[in-house]
Amino acid sequence: MNAPNQTLYVANIDWKIKKPVLKRSLHTLFNRHGKILDIIAVRKDGLRGQAFILFEDVQAATSALKAEQGFTFFGKDLQLQYAKEKSDRIAKQDGTFTPKDRKKRPVPADDTIQQDEKKIKVQSNDGDSLAVHLQDPESLVTGTGKDAAAAIAAADVAIAVETKAEDEVAIAVPSSILFADSLPQGCNEMMLACLFRSYAGYKEVRIPREGLAFIEFDDEPHATVALQALNGFKLSAEETLKLKYGNS
Repeated sequence: MNAPNQTLYVANIDWKIKKPVLKRSLHTLFNRHGKILDIIAVRKDGLRGQAFILFEDVQAATSALKAEQGFTFFGKDLQLQYAKEKSDRIAKQDGTFTPKDRKKRPVPADDTIQQDEKKIKVQSNDGDSLAVHLQDPESLVTGTGKDAAAAIAAADVAIAVETKAEDEVAIAVPSSILFADSLPQGCNEMMLACLFRSYAGYKEVRIPREGLAFIEFDDEPHATVALQALNGFKLSAEETLKLKYGNS
């Protein structure tokens, strides 16, 4: 095993997960162990399914390594270890950074392309600049009666789903179900399960529509413990988790 340091190497990740969702999910899973400075997820050939988590201190990295080793993340068991080398960001912080000797790639002798030639002006055969003709804006919003009816029907369905979800919410009556609203875009069951699974009595997460979630526990006392611990939890640098009781 590599020497303990502030950076964790994470392997065996499902590389099909989109990068924004992956980084947000990893942040949710590991953030409870300590402050995260950065998450590096590379999708290049040969590096897919891997990520690096940079913590502020070694204690946080060690806690995460012990707690999340083998955690089933989007259907695959995570493989964790300390990174082989200290990251450049950490090295710059503690004053041990030394620039790596990176060899410059040779420029082909016949490469006569200049930097300013990258700005290409597309012209037609007769020398006149090509013009992009946009469709009349009014034609983009004008639809047939059939299209309008379909749009209204879709809106009615969305309103019905939202109303049903909101009807399940109680103002402040303690219950075994927690309600989360104003969730950030891309927040999914996996991310929330990463947070709540460590609390006794946790059963499941349901997301009736984007931005809303219900977290069910086996009884009200267990739900209350989770609410008191995670209400206001920082999902990211700008977004926090907002919890309240829902109808059981």
